Amino acid sequence: MKKLIILAFICANFLAKAQQEPQFTLNQFNSQLEINPAYAGANINSSISLRSRKQWVGFTGSPSTFNFNLEGKLINKQLAAGLTLIRDRIGIIQSNSLGISLSSHLIVSEEGTLALGIKMGVNFMKSDFSMLTNVDPSDPLYNTKNITSPFVGFGALYYTEKLYIGFAIPDVKSFENVSPRLKVYKPHYYLYGGYKIFLNSDIDIRPALLGKYVSAAPIVIDAAMDVWYKNQFGFGFSYRTMDAINVMIKGQFHNFYLGYSYDMTVSKLRTLNSGTHEILLGFSFGKNSIPDRNQNSRYFK
Repeated sequence: MKKLIILAFICANFLAKAQQEPQFTLNQFNSQLEINPAYAGANINSSISLRSRKQWVGFTGSPSTFNFNLEGKLINKQLAAGLTLIRDRIGIIQSNSLGISLSSHLIVSEEGTLALGIKMGVNFMKSDFSMLTNVDPSDPLYNTKNITSPFVGFGALYYTEKLYIGFAIPDVKSFENVSPRLKVYKPHYYLYGGYKIFLNSDIDIRPALLGKYVSAAPIVIDAAMDVWYKNQFGFGFSYRTMDAINVMIKGQFHNFYLGYSYDMTVSKLRTLNSGTHEILLGFSFGKNSIPDRNQNSRYFK
């Protein structure tokens, strides 16, 4: 009963305030296209990836997310495109999203490239209010069971061999066909960056920070640190404020790459779940070889 009460509270909060963008832990690992359209084309070769995340295992109605990414360069290595499909479920709500990204990459210095991107897409949200109790059917908040909402977003990304800095609003404007008091989608702001430090010819470390903000919610900071061996095997930790401590394992085998993370909840929900699992599988098209550790487009891995 306690879990059902908490679930109802989460879902009501979700509807009354804002649709939260899906949350991920493997933010450094070839997976920035979900939040930043400028990431499309940042790698030398085109790539495809699948990600599955199950949050708060053992908690009834906990968030479950699946997404698909495809990105690559189109013209003269300066224009690129990406495709993102996301299915997200939390409690009574299922949200599906389709986004198409376009980006332009401009060399602004001997070492740095600046990418600017725009994303256009549509969100489909479906709610099953039959899962809730003590709901007033006459309340307009509970009359809207399905919402289709086109959206537009944008992002910027600066990157070199050792550094990247990004800013993005993946859903800066949502065109919902509902009254203002029933609007669900609100802009989410992301500011993030990372740096690569070579310890020796075999080992490098990669600290990174990611900040997330949406109105009516506290700012969330992800602080991460990866250690990589010969650009093939990585191990790391991260901390998400007010939420979780995370352990990550990553690897790249020729054109294939994979990552796994386990989140240990530190909030008050820690007694009601057994953690969060996230898996990412990907493939990079092109020459079948271990990437050069000095190639700037591979920094994101």
